[in-house]
Amino acid sequence: MVRLNKTWLALLTGTALAQVAAAGGVLKIGVSDSDAPPIVVLTPDNQALAGGLTKELGDALAGELGLKAQYVVIARKRVENTIEAGKVNIVCNANPEWYGNAARLGWTREFYPQVERALSLKDMPDLHQADEMVGKRIGTIRGYSYPTLEHLWAVGRTTRVDEPRLELLVKSLQKKLTDVAISSELELAWWAKTNPQEARAFKQHPMTVTYMPTMCAVAPNSPISTDKLNQGIEAMRRSGKLKAILKSYEWQTQ
Repeated sequence: MVRLNKTWLALLTGTALAQVAAAGGVLKIGVSDSDAPPIVVLTPDNQALAGGLTKELGDALAGELGLKAQYVVIARKRVENTIEAGKVNIVCNANPEWYGNAARLGWTREFYPQVERALSLKDMPDLHQADEMVGKRIGTIRGYSYPTLEHLWAVGRTTRVDEPRLELLVKSLQKKLTDVAISSELELAWWAKTNPQEARAFKQHPMTVTYMPTMCAVAPNSPISTDKLNQGIEAMRRSGKLKAILKSYEWQTQ
């Protein structure tokens, strides 16, 4: 039994080393230029990754695999073709529902979720379910879909007020033109971090409006397999590294 375990260990170690060698010691990570801070923070010329959640997670995942992360910024309309052609190994902050060629790609386990919550001025009682927003004016991002709220708008029980970006949703709340705004937790935490004084007037509500798991899309011929990437993500989870990184991007309310 001991001899068999050693044999399997040697095989597994050999496979892992072969994957690292095939990758040239580099995990090439594609980054969509349409991803907003704090997920992606680009250099002023939008040509390189300067920081953000994608970089922290990518550096950590590459480290777990004994590789060095290399980032390639890609125009959103070219992301699907770029990953399928193998010009990058993985693209994270992804979900099969967002990709027309999802069936031709590999997909890792969930890396982290994209969660949208309700935001309001602090004096509003906590919202726990959609029906508690009846009669309220709800600020939303133009063009976005909110399945859990559609039934309220369909029968005129609430009013939808569209804005193109988060900053304008916040201003609308400040001017009391809306009662509630729907925002990504990550984007709101970034806004609160850069606007700490203004953020003190607001609260996030317990109710989850949308929950979308994100993962990494894997190139069909990636030298680093989906299984190996999953092992790296799991190692990050077990060690607490994943939780610590994600926690640093939460909104720490006062």
